Amino acid sequence: MTTPCHFNSAQLSFEGSPLDQARCLLRTVKPHGIVAEAPADLPPVLSGLLASPAALGVTKAQLRSFLQTQGIAENTVGGSVTDRICHANSDDPNAPLARYFVIHDTSFKLGAGQDFDPDFINTAAWSGNKLSGLPDGKTHIYITRLGETRTDRTYGTPWRATQFEMPSTRFRGLFLHHELVQPRMGPGTQDFQSPDPGFTPAQYARLALQYVIAGVRRGEWMVPVYHCVLDLGVGDHDDPQHFDLAAWDAALQTTLAGVRAEQAEVAMAADVAVSSATAPRARRTRPQKTGRTRAVKKAAPRRKVAVARKPAKKTSAKKKSPAKSRKTAAAVKKAGKKTAKTRARKSKKRA
Repeated sequence: MTTPCHFNSAQLSFEGSPLDQARCLLRTVKPHGIVAEAPADLPPVLSGLLASPAALGVTKAQLRSFLQTQGIAENTVGGSVTDRICHANSDDPNAPLARYFVIHDTSFKLGAGQDFDPDFINTAAWSGNKLSGLPDGKTHIYITRLGETRTDRTYGTPWRATQFEMPSTRFRGLFLHHELVQPRMGPGTQDFQSPDPGFTPAQYARLALQYVIAGVRRGEWMVPVYHCVLDLGVGDHDDPQHFDLAAWDAALQTTLAGVRAEQAEVAMAADVAVSSATAPRARRTRPQKTGRTRAVKKAAPRRKVAVARKPAKKTSAKKKSPAKSRKTAAAVKKAGKKTAKTRARKSKKRA
């Protein structure tokens, strides 16, 4: 029997450094649940990440920008990238955050007359690739052979999906679970036969993205684990079959490069903010001009008010005595007539 990896239940951690743990927990899984005894030979990108788990080199802003660029909704990849992941011990805040990134395969036995033809199993024609047909309450994330994902439980939800976790609720939330859809075949009720390659490039790419998301939300890179290796001695599993660590490592490199490329946009936005804050000359001249303008605007209303008062007096005079004005006009007219008569009389006398 293959030796299980030693787990310290008091520390809620496997023994050794993250690199040592990954070498044990990613040992090759063979048909019928046989696990290689020799430690896994970790590929370069994954080795580099686990050598310095806290050195993420990726921000939540970059990750969110990348998802938006790719048209990937956050609710399909475990929830908001700005949220934390769950704690162990059923999300006890005093327990550690989830430490282990578990890789499963969801096995669906093919029907009569069906086989591992990639033009069938890697297309929407195969029912296993339909997200709506995947069972509920089994995992955190499903990944179909088309590279499509469905959130079964968010990363903030503590969930158990292995026999290893069942003995204690303290283990609930220590592991994040990822089911890669895989068809199987076999005589009778058996399904130990799996396609080779076991998974598609689209699946490796999306699993790499999930690993980046989980790490960024945790604040450091998580230790990847094969389901079968985790359950050694306590469960009867054989997944994932034909998992290619090198292919996943290449997908990790591509994904990290894509997410980190968002640095240019983030840096550009930061530069604009900094340049705006450090532009005193432009801002010093503008207030001076603005001050003069304000002085002119204040003086203008004073002149307008002074001008407005004169016509107001004339208007008020006309409005106050309209009858008196009419009488005066009549008196002037009458006086004019009398004067004309007086002049006529004097002219006759002189004649």
